[in-house]
Amino acid sequence: MASKRYTIKDLADELGVTKPGIRKLLTDSFRKQYTETTGNKILINNAGARIIRKHFENSKPKTEQKPLSETKNGYQKQPETVSNSPENTVISAKDETIKLLKEQLKAKDDQLANMQKLMDQNQQLLLHTQEENKHLLALNTPDKDNKVQSVHDGEYHEAPKTADKDSEPQEQTDRSNEEKKPWWKLW
Repeated sequence: MASKRYTIKDLADELGVTKPGIRKLLTDSFRKQYTETTGNKILINNAGARIIRKHFENSKPKTEQKPLSETKNGYQKQPETVSNSPENTVISAKDETIKLLKEQLKAKDDQLANMQKLMDQNQQLLLHTQEENKHLLALNTPDKDNKVQSVHDGEYHEAPKTADKDSEPQEQTDRSNEEKKPWWKLW
């Protein structure tokens, strides 16, 4: 006896779901076991159709109706629905993930703000240090009178430049030796 075969569209129309909703259930193992391909159509056998129907029956939200009661103006309340479907658990998991990601993002923003503050402080300290270095260099350079300015314990003093008597004659002899050599011997 030939078993009935269903297309994805037939099952989607029967169950009131979309074709992509059914295609998501068609894993490789499901296709090998419960489907055939004819042309470009996928045909699902009875056993596969039962599995798909069962899946969508289990995923439909179940409603628990409370007894209707009368209100002061005589109208009845709408029934409330209670659902613990997998969709609701997925949504709650997504909400928790979003909450966690928001907390992490806030922590990262705080870290960035702190790092920016530290970088600004570091930049100010660097500029201050550079200004101090320039000031100290200016104090230690000789002026026109060959006096060396020096700073000791935060006080400025001008000290006369003392020349080493031994170093001057040595420098003069080096220069005179260089001047006496012909240019081709310098290499």
